[in-house]
Amino acid sequence: MIGDEMKIALYTNEYPPHIYGGAGIHVDFISRELSKLAELEISCFGDQSVQEKNLVVQGFFPHEKYSDAHHQHQGLFQTLDRNLQIASRTKGVDLVHCHTWYSHWAGYLTKSLQNIPLILTTHSLEPHRPWKVEQLGTGYYMSCEIERNAYRNADGIIAVSSDMKRDVIKAYDVNPEIV
Repeated sequence: MIGDEMKIALYTNEYPPHIYGGAGIHVDFISRELSKLAELEISCFGDQSVQEKNLVVQGFFPHEKYSDAHHQHQGLFQTLDRNLQIASRTKGVDLVHCHTWYSHWAGYLTKSLQNIPLILTTHSLEPHRPWKVEQLGTGYYMSCEIERNAYRNADGIIAVSSDMKRDVIKAYDVNPEIV
Protein backbone atom coordinates (compact mmCIF):
# COMPACT_ATOMS: atom_id res chain seq x y z
CA MET A 1 0.00 0.00 0.00
CA ILE A 2 1.35 3.38 -0.97
CA GLY A 3 0.74 6.30 1.34
CA ASP A 4 2.26 9.43 2.82
CA GLU A 5 4.09 7.34 5.41
CA MET A 6 5.83 5.31 2.70
CA LYS A 7 9.19 6.34 1.27
CA ILE A 8 10.17 5.05 -2.18
CA ALA A 9 13.62 5.17 -3.75
CA LEU A 10 13.45 5.36 -7.53
CA TYR A 11 16.69 4.69 -9.43
CA THR A 12 17.10 5.62 -13.08
CA ASN A 13 19.61 6.59 -15.70
CA GLU A 14 17.29 9.13 -17.34
CA TYR A 15 15.50 11.88 -15.49
CA PRO A 16 14.52 15.38 -16.69
CA PRO A 17 16.06 17.28 -18.25
CA HIS A 18 18.29 14.38 -19.39
CA ILE A 19 15.80 12.20 -21.27
CA TYR A 20 16.66 10.46 -24.52
CA GLY A 21 14.15 7.62 -24.79
CA GLY A 22 10.90 6.02 -23.73
CA ALA A 23 12.18 4.89 -20.32
CA GLY A 24 13.01 8.48 -19.41
CA ILE A 25 9.56 9.69 -20.44
CA HIS A 26 7.99 6.92 -18.39
CA VAL A 27 10.11 7.81 -15.34
CA ASP A 28 9.16 11.48 -15.68
CA PHE A 29 5.44 10.67 -15.61
CA ILE A 30 5.51 7.90 -12.99
CA SER A 31 7.62 10.00 -10.62
CA ARG A 32 5.10 12.86 -10.78
CA GLU A 33 2.27 10.48 -9.90
CA LEU A 34 4.17 8.57 -7.19
CA SER A 35 5.18 11.82 -5.47
CA LYS A 36 1.46 12.57 -5.02
CA LEU A 37 1.07 9.32 -3.09
CA ALA A 38 4.31 8.85 -1.15
CA GLU A 39 7.64 10.42 -0.34
CA LEU A 40 9.84 9.85 -3.39
CA GLU A 41 13.63 9.96 -3.50
CA ILE A 42 14.98 9.80 -7.06
CA SER A 43 18.61 8.94 -7.77
CA CYS A 44 19.66 9.42 -11.37
CA PHE A 45 22.62 9.97 -13.65
CA GLY A 46 23.42 13.65 -14.13
CA ASP A 47 23.45 17.01 -12.38
CA GLN A 48 19.84 17.15 -11.21
CA SER A 49 19.12 18.52 -7.75
CA VAL A 50 15.50 19.10 -6.74
CA GLN A 51 13.81 19.29 -3.36
CA GLU A 52 10.05 19.72 -3.25
CA LYS A 53 7.30 18.64 -0.88
CA ASN A 54 7.34 14.87 -1.49
CA LEU A 55 10.09 14.75 -4.10
CA VAL A 56 13.87 14.77 -3.77
CA VAL A 57 16.00 14.30 -6.89
CA GLN A 58 19.75 13.82 -6.81
CA GLY A 59 21.92 13.28 -9.86
CA PHE A 60 25.22 11.40 -9.70
CA PHE A 61 28.47 11.54 -11.66
CA PRO A 62 31.16 8.87 -11.57
CA HIS A 63 34.02 9.63 -9.18
CA GLU A 64 36.57 8.68 -11.80
CA LYS A 65 36.85 8.59 -15.58
CA TYR A 66 38.41 5.11 -15.52
CA SER A 67 40.75 6.19 -18.30
CA ASP A 68 43.08 3.27 -17.59
CA ALA A 69 40.29 0.81 -18.43
CA HIS A 70 39.74 -0.46 -21.95
CA HIS A 71 37.76 2.25 -23.78
CA GLN A 72 34.78 -0.08 -24.20
CA HIS A 73 34.63 -0.69 -20.45
CA GLN A 74 34.83 2.91 -19.26
CA GLY A 75 31.05 3.41 -19.46
CA LEU A 76 30.39 0.19 -17.56
CA PHE A 77 32.77 1.18 -14.74
CA GLN A 78 31.23 4.65 -14.58
CA THR A 79 27.76 3.09 -14.32
CA LEU A 80 28.88 0.76 -11.53
CA ASP A 81 30.52 3.71 -9.75
CA ARG A 82 27.24 5.64 -9.82
CA ASN A 83 25.37 2.56 -8.61
CA LEU A 84 27.65 2.27 -5.58
CA GLN A 85 27.14 5.94 -4.75
CA ILE A 86 23.37 5.61 -5.09
CA ALA A 87 23.10 2.47 -2.96
CA SER A 88 25.40 3.84 -0.25
CA ARG A 89 23.44 7.10 -0.03
CA THR A 90 19.96 5.56 0.22
CA LYS A 91 18.64 5.29 3.76
CA GLY A 92 15.29 4.72 5.41
CA VAL A 93 13.27 3.74 2.36
CA ASP A 94 10.51 1.14 2.26
CA LEU A 95 10.86 0.11 -1.36
CA VAL A 96 13.31 0.51 -4.24
CA HIS A 97 12.05 0.84 -7.82
CA CYS A 98 14.48 0.63 -10.77
CA HIS A 99 14.36 1.34 -14.48
CA THR A 100 16.83 -0.28 -16.92
CA TRP A 101 20.03 -2.21 -16.23
CA TYR A 102 21.87 1.07 -15.59
CA SER A 103 20.36 1.22 -12.10
CA HIS A 104 19.72 -2.45 -11.36
CA TRP A 105 22.93 -3.10 -9.45
CA ALA A 106 22.11 -0.22 -7.08
CA GLY A 107 18.62 -1.66 -6.66
CA TYR A 108 19.93 -5.12 -5.89
CA LEU A 109 22.46 -3.73 -3.39
CA THR A 110 19.80 -1.64 -1.65
CA LYS A 111 17.36 -4.56 -1.50
CA SER A 112 20.02 -6.86 -0.08
CA LEU A 113 21.55 -4.46 2.41
CA GLN A 114 18.30 -2.96 3.70
CA ASN A 115 16.05 -6.01 3.33
CA ILE A 116 13.40 -4.12 1.38
CA PRO A 117 11.39 -5.04 -1.73
CA LEU A 118 12.84 -4.44 -5.20
CA ILE A 119 10.47 -3.50 -8.02
CA LEU A 120 11.61 -3.25 -11.63
CA THR A 121 9.85 -1.59 -14.52
CA THR A 122 10.90 -3.27 -17.73
CA HIS A 123 11.08 -1.29 -20.94
CA SER A 124 13.48 -3.53 -22.86
CA LEU A 125 15.94 -6.35 -22.20
CA GLU A 126 19.69 -6.48 -22.71
CA PRO A 127 19.67 -9.92 -24.41
CA HIS A 128 17.56 -8.36 -27.17
CA ARG A 129 20.31 -5.85 -27.94
CA PRO A 130 23.33 -7.91 -29.07
CA TRP A 131 24.51 -4.96 -31.20
CA LYS A 132 25.64 -3.32 -27.93
CA VAL A 133 28.69 -5.61 -27.97
CA GLU A 134 30.11 -3.22 -30.55
CA GLN A 135 29.83 -0.35 -28.05
CA LEU A 136 30.55 -2.09 -24.74
CA GLY A 137 32.76 -4.98 -25.83
CA THR A 138 32.68 -7.70 -23.20
CA GLY A 139 31.09 -5.14 -20.86
CA TYR A 140 27.84 -6.03 -22.66
CA TYR A 141 27.93 -9.46 -21.02
CA MET A 142 28.26 -7.76 -17.65
CA SER A 143 25.23 -5.54 -18.35
CA CYS A 144 23.26 -8.70 -19.21
CA GLU A 145 24.42 -10.36 -15.98
CA ILE A 146 23.49 -7.33 -13.87
CA GLU A 147 20.05 -7.29 -15.47
CA ARG A 148 19.57 -11.07 -15.04
CA ASN A 149 20.49 -10.85 -11.36
CA ALA A 150 18.05 -8.01 -10.76
CA TYR A 151 15.15 -9.79 -12.46
CA ARG A 152 15.78 -13.03 -10.60
CA ASN A 153 15.86 -11.17 -7.28
CA ALA A 154 13.00 -8.73 -7.88
CA ASP A 155 9.91 -8.87 -5.71
CA GLY A 156 7.76 -7.40 -8.46
CA ILE A 157 8.17 -6.58 -12.15
CA ILE A 158 6.08 -4.09 -14.07
CA ALA A 159 6.14 -4.90 -17.78
CA VAL A 160 5.18 -2.08 -20.14
CA SER A 161 3.36 -4.50 -22.46
CA SER A 162 2.13 -8.09 -22.64
CA ASP A 163 4.95 -8.86 -25.10
CA MET A 164 7.50 -7.50 -22.63
CA LYS A 165 5.97 -9.63 -19.87
CA ARG A 166 6.37 -12.72 -22.04
CA ASP A 167 9.96 -11.76 -22.89
CA VAL A 168 10.92 -11.24 -19.22
CA ILE A 169 9.49 -14.59 -18.18
CA LYS A 170 11.23 -16.38 -21.06
CA ALA A 171 14.61 -14.59 -20.81
CA TYR A 172 15.02 -14.77 -17.03
CA ASP A 173 12.78 -17.65 -15.98
CA VAL A 174 11.00 -15.49 -13.41
CA ASN A 175 7.81 -16.44 -11.66
CA PRO A 176 4.94 -15.17 -13.87
CA GLU A 177 3.02 -14.19 -10.73
CA ILE A 178 5.42 -11.32 -9.96
CA VAL A 179 5.23 -9.84 -13.49
